[in-house]
Amino acid sequence: MLLFIRGITPINTLLSICIFLGFSLSIFLLAKRSHKSYANTFLACLMLIYTMFLIPGYLYGARILEYVPHISNWSPFLYVLLGPLIYFYTKANTQKSFRLQKIDLLHLIPFLIFMIIDWKHLLLSGPEKIESYINTVENGIYPFPLWIRIAKIVLNFSYFLLSFRLTLLYKKHLSQTSSSIDRRYFQWLLLFSSTLLIPLVGFSLVALTQFKIISVTFFAFSTGLIIMTTYFAVLFKPSLFLRFPNQMESMDQEQEEKKKYEQSSLQDAQKDRLVSKLLSFVETEKPYLEPELTLGQLSEQVDIPAHYLSQIINERIQKSFGDFINNYRVEKAKVLLTDQKYNHYTIISTAYEAGFNSKSAFYSAFKKFTGTTPSEYRKRLKAS
Repeated sequence: MLLFIRGITPINTLLSICIFLGFSLSIFLLAKRSHKSYANTFLACLMLIYTMFLIPGYLYGARILEYVPHISNWSPFLYVLLGPLIYFYTKANTQKSFRLQKIDLLHLIPFLIFMIIDWKHLLLSGPEKIESYINTVENGIYPFPLWIRIAKIVLNFSYFLLSFRLTLLYKKHLSQTSSSIDRRYFQWLLLFSSTLLIPLVGFSLVALTQFKIISVTFFAFSTGLIIMTTYFAVLFKPSLFLRFPNQMESMDQEQEEKKKYEQSSLQDAQKDRLVSKLLSFVETEKPYLEPELTLGQLSEQVDIPAHYLSQIINERIQKSFGDFINNYRVEKAKVLLTDQKYNHYTIISTAYEAGFNSKSAFYSAFKKFTGTTPSEYRKRLKAS
């Protein structure tokens, strides 16, 4: 109940800060001109909606909601837009040249359906809307039937699954086509898409505790936390708001590439020749020393079509592209760790010299292929 103590309180002060940050962030993302601005437009809309969720509670606590009663009931209608926006945000981050198509307008149908279902609530007078809002925040009496609330939660849970699936596909795509995987990108998408689960968690808390007000309180705090998390991510992890690395083709193009792979006419003798050509090139030219090497880049360098290159690495070498390249890097690092000339190298210097772009990626790959860490490996060499 603390959230709804009226007047100047720490809680209302916190809400005012979140509202300020939310509006500032929305304006910043919309005004930012970059090659990533399309995805940032979806994010700006999301921040704006989350901010609008908080405004009625803040105005109610400040005792001025009565003067603008018609904004007290916009949250239930805007909530239905969260799922499509987060899904499009995920798509814009993970797929090359993503643009909204006419068919994407179908995602607005649930929003329109719920607007039609709830039309009576939209036409309430100002005092009636205030009374409805007070009944919700103080007594836990919701103006909408239970089945409508459940339908909205199920809808957004479906969009969470779509976004989650797309993020996992992107993660798989990175492992197959990129030699360096920065986990921050798909971890951010997983974290952000998980915000769609907040009402589901709140609804579960209500069912388990029988304390109706907890859902409103939980939702308000969670919304404020989303805004603050995004704000600090923009400040301290700005790369998350630039173009994501090595984006996927659209789903149709991905299916086309998969079809090419499955219908490949390569004979065993051809595969053997291509493998020999690939291994000879990698061992001679050492392309693995390029930290951001991708399957497409290697394909151009070795002059083997990308889908053939992927096929022979998976079938003949029996590794993913990332493991194939990182194995060479680890072997290079092992040489550096055993060579007396490089005794003065730090672990991170060794990582960069071997082609890794971060210490964490180096440790992860080294442990995977040797069963030990670079530090332990170096100590063992010195002790022997």
